[in-house]
Amino acid sequence: MTRAPLGEDALSERLRELGAAVRELKAIALSPPADPGPLDDALLHLDRFSWVVFASVTTVDRVLERSKELGVSRAALSARSLAAVGPATGARLLSEVRAPDLVPPEATGEALARCLAPFVGGKRVFLPRAAEGRPEILRGLSAAGAEVTAVEAYRTLPAPAETLICLASWIERTEVDAVAFASPSAVRAVFEALGPRAGLLGRVLLAAIGPTTAGALREVGLSAGVVADRHTGRDLADSIAASLGPG
Repeated sequence: MTRAPLGEDALSERLRELGAAVRELKAIALSPPADPGPLDDALLHLDRFSWVVFASVTTVDRVLERSKELGVSRAALSARSLAAVGPATGARLLSEVRAPDLVPPEATGEALARCLAPFVGGKRVFLPRAAEGRPEILRGLSAAGAEVTAVEAYRTLPAPAETLICLASWIERTEVDAVAFASPSAVRAVFEALGPRAGLLGRVLLAAIGPTTAGALREVGLSAGVVADRHTGRDLADSIAASLGPG
């Protein structure tokens, strides 16, 4: 499986519970924003905003980290209306802040913007995100009449190619049955690292945590054989196990 360097997560934990031998590759690294000023300003003035919108678990973690460094209490964040892109992000908010006010039935940026649209017209919305964040949420909220402050909360950097190229050898030696991707950036990092050997990915089951990640696979000419129904790590693990079957 591929993942960000955030330690043991629900996907690998559940796969091991199901009896899988898991080989983890850190496909991406996280780094602070190039300019933390806009993020700091938004966090120090949360009372400007009606809504705070989170598009990933990582964004929740980075916002809370920076808030602590700035001395901003979690109560200040809790006082805003909170939206999460999907159940995993909602669960992180629940455990660290409080239950989100809105989680769309489908874990995509488009769905999040669509569900928020009736509530944000004329309102100020804080959208912390990755530097490489997709435009769907910002575009949808702006179209709904929201005044959106979209700021860089972190950057994703591909892991060095030499740390990922071993995946090609594992596939050639039939030591891997499935490769799980938890983000579009992981897809791009692995595809670019494998270079001319990226076609080997077509020999194994490719699993995507959600439709956005599945779309990233399509963009590089590959196809997700499994997409998690609820777009969480545990659900993706269960879907992989169901697809591969016993043994």
